[in-house]
Amino acid sequence: MTRSYPALRRALAGVGAGLTAVALLLTVSCTDSTSGPAGRVVGKEREFECHTERTGTGTKKQTRQVCGWEYELTTRDKDGQEHEFEVPLYVYRDCRHNSAYPSCIDR
Repeated sequence: MTRSYPALRRALAGVGAGLTAVALLLTVSCTDSTSGPAGRVVGKEREFECHTERTGTGTKKQTRQVCGWEYELTTRDKDGQEHEFEVPLYVYRDCRHNSAYPSCIDR
């Protein structure tokens, strides 16, 4: 005889979701803020982006709109090549046009 334990399944699903969230936060917090190549900042851009996120399983599936700002810097290296990359807000604020990246962070 097989028993079904819906409360136990929900609890285990909650623990799994919690562990996934902690892993994601650790990944984001431990990544190096110097996400692009060294050079002079020649451009800054920010965009308001929205995307649809799906949550839940089975009959509990839901979708929701997630919106937020994305920040980008463009640097020019010594060879004259331009590189565009995403940065966190504090890097976007700290690095002004014509400043040296990544040394402009936290000045």
